Amino acid sequence: MNQYQYQPLDTAKDEIRLIRLLPGSFSDDIEIEIFHTRLRSNEKDEENEPGKKRSKSRKIWDSIMHSKKLEDALSYEALSYVWGSEDNPSFVSVRNIKQSTQPRSWQLPVTRNLGEALRYLRKEDEARILWVDAVCINQQDLGERSAQVSKMGDIYRNAAQVDVWLGTEAKDSDVAIDLVHSISSDLVTTDEKDRPVSDIQYTVWPGTDTAKLLANPVRFKPGFKALRNLCQREWFTRLWIYQEYQLSKVAIGIIGGRTLDLRILYKVLSFLYNNPMGEYRSGSIDNARVLLQPIPRLVSAPFLTLALRNSFCSDERDRVYAMLSLLDSEYTARISPDYTKTVQDVNKAFFLCLLNVQAEVDFWASRDEHESTSSSWIPNLYQISSSNYSNASGYSCHEITYESKDESLRLPANPVGVISSIWFTVPRSLDFRDLPDLLRAYAQPPTNNQTYVHGGTWLDAYVATLARGRYREVTGVPRYPTLQELRDTIQCGILSKETVIARSKVAFRGIRGRTFCSTTNGLIGICPPSARIGDKIYVTLGVATPILVSSVEGHPNHYRLKGECYVHGLMNSEALLGQFPATATEDVWSYQLQLVQGVNMVIFTSGPVITQNDPRLGALPAEWRKVYLCQSDGRYYDTEHGQDGKIRKLKFENLQTRERTLYDPRLTSAALRARGVVFEHIAIV
Repeated sequence: MNQYQYQPLDTAKDEIRLIRLLPGSFSDDIEIEIFHTRLRSNEKDEENEPGKKRSKSRKIWDSIMHSKKLEDALSYEALSYVWGSEDNPSFVSVRNIKQSTQPRSWQLPVTRNLGEALRYLRKEDEARILWVDAVCINQQDLGERSAQVSKMGDIYRNAAQVDVWLGTEAKDSDVAIDLVHSISSDLVTTDEKDRPVSDIQYTVWPGTDTAKLLANPVRFKPGFKALRNLCQREWFTRLWIYQEYQLSKVAIGIIGGRTLDLRILYKVLSFLYNNPMGEYRSGSIDNARVLLQPIPRLVSAPFLTLALRNSFCSDERDRVYAMLSLLDSEYTARISPDYTKTVQDVNKAFFLCLLNVQAEVDFWASRDEHESTSSSWIPNLYQISSSNYSNASGYSCHEITYESKDESLRLPANPVGVISSIWFTVPRSLDFRDLPDLLRAYAQPPTNNQTYVHGGTWLDAYVATLARGRYREVTGVPRYPTLQELRDTIQCGILSKETVIARSKVAFRGIRGRTFCSTTNGLIGICPPSARIGDKIYVTLGVATPILVSSVEGHPNHYRLKGECYVHGLMNSEALLGQFPATATEDVWSYQLQLVQGVNMVIFTSGPVITQNDPRLGALPAEWRKVYLCQSDGRYYDTEHGQDGKIRKLKFENLQTRERTLYDPRLTSAALRARGVVFEHIAIV
């Protein structure tokens, strides 16, 4: 067998490979040609076009999303698929383009799943130009692999179409595809202009075929089951496919001989997920919905890290590299694919990049305790904990510095508690049917009639903590239970077992694999399972959640990071600013997350007053003033509410530099110390 030998790419010319999938009948052997072409910079200067100006953010986006294109605008399609097992490979025949030399062709091994995909993609009467990573990149050459991975964003965004191979037909795949087409034809959008594309809501009019179908669960069940099976296909679980789909102009799912526009599939999944009754949700449908959800134009690395935390890959370094094409140049200037580095080195460079680029950071920790041999702040990006609804440090910038001598992080931290008791740890694998009984055991009278240290009943504090703040009064999200519904879920005998289980899946999903703790000063919270008595909880600027650390013996003020916490009564800056005051009329301030100009912001309410301005903060420093951004016209105003009654986004303008920021100048360690807030200088090693 003559095995194909790759010819080196010319890096000076920015070359890539494409394949020409030659025509043939379905049963014929697969035959391809491999040829080189090059990417080149898109040098068109749009600023020179009459009357056309771009904002700074638009320039950044254009430079990222349209930075390279194929020479001579060669039209091609890019394949998105699951590699599958490399055992028992298929072989494709690579035709020798140089007809004057021998041999006529070579053999190239590919996975069986790829071989199957090429068979379905092949046309009978014409060739098809494709980019396929396993064939177009010499996977044995680590240098080429690193260089080509950095070009994948340009390759997918310039493809005329991304072909998504979902696999061959199943007995119910036709049912799922037909259902998607039927529902999509009835969908209409709700009129919410401030919502980003990713948050657009879909509904159907009464009397439509879809409305009638949903009103008849027995009739709808087979189609819903088929749709759920479609979303359980392996493609939806893989890491690299996220950027491949998100960067595509058009993404067409291929299921055997059938096709499905994946953006239409997203609309249907979003509609079912947001159904007010909530009965048409499942884990696989939600995972597929999140994957297919359009991302913001300028997306952040933490957003992507959390979105991809449960995706699978064969190389853990790809948890960083697979998101680079979706990030702006501030990130990519600091990180580039390098498969000679260890996973730990890649994750370390990624976190330090976040420290340099972002005003806010997340102290991620894996669901398992960090190994003692590594720096505890280096995240394990596989299955990191999802964030709570938290604003523990307000809209502040982090003041974390990296000390290279001992590879530690130095930061000002406000001490809020010391773990005094470990109540229970919820097993990760615990069935939701058994969860309520475990939680009820710690909520029996007379305990639940006691007053919590920060006010309210202990039972309310307990159920809010179990939900990690995810209840309707705080989040404003209709699918989350109210505080009363959480009480009813915990108190035995009030609700049916089916209702309790369904509500627990929504409210208490995040506590599996977590530990319930209390502190010496009466606080309760949800912590990583590695929590131990004596561990300390801190709040630090620019980090949305409190963090749990353990002392390093023999090194005062040196700690190892264990992860983020939910601490009831401290999740809206109470550790730094105190509890909410009452107004002169004794109306108590409350807060809730609300969508402001397309972004979730904390909104404070007291009687008729609705504002983004935290009532606990005093006047701004003399060199600052408040301004309010109106998204629709891009202008800044002095008033918070527009004539239409909608809230404009709060920002802070420096009167000397005219720079505007989301971050409050009153929330620095120096300003807070002046208010009497205690900070310790600690090192995390």
